[in-house]
Amino acid sequence: MPRIPVALILTALLATTGCSTLRFPGVYRIDIPQGNFVTEEMLDELEPGMSPEQVRYVLGAPTLVDPFTPDKWFYLMTYRPGKGDKVSQQIVLHFENGSYSHHEGEVIEDFRKKTSSQQDRELQRKLEERKREDVSPEPAPATQQQAPDPETQPQEPSDPGQPAA
Repeated sequence: MPRIPVALILTALLATTGCSTLRFPGVYRIDIPQGNFVTEEMLDELEPGMSPEQVRYVLGAPTLVDPFTPDKWFYLMTYRPGKGDKVSQQIVLHFENGSYSHHEGEVIEDFRKKTSSQQDRELQRKLEERKREDVSPEPAPATQQQAPDPETQPQEPSDPGQPAA
């Protein structure tokens, strides 16, 4: 009889380890982006007095509109890379009398650097080096002058009075 509770406990432990934050070496973990990423350029396009439709056109649909405070729109974003630390962003837009008034929150500085892995950054660096090598002028190899091929050259008539065949 004591084997059944032990087996149940072991089964429960194994089932919950799949949900844990333990990271086992060699196991591939995917990147998980959730929400709406808002850039500084997008926020610069917003002007006080814009209608909600205009704001939605610039930023896209909000992640959350609280039914109890419909004058606040939340643009939330969480990015969990397979390797690396979680990155979060929260932008809150405020509306007064049916038009945009201001926003709160910070845009993530250098988002690509924070979300890309070391391997991705190394590949990007190699790509940029290769592009620089392709753009740099290389000396053209000296080519030898080849004699013209008689078959590809047009034939001149041997007799000036006769048309060429």
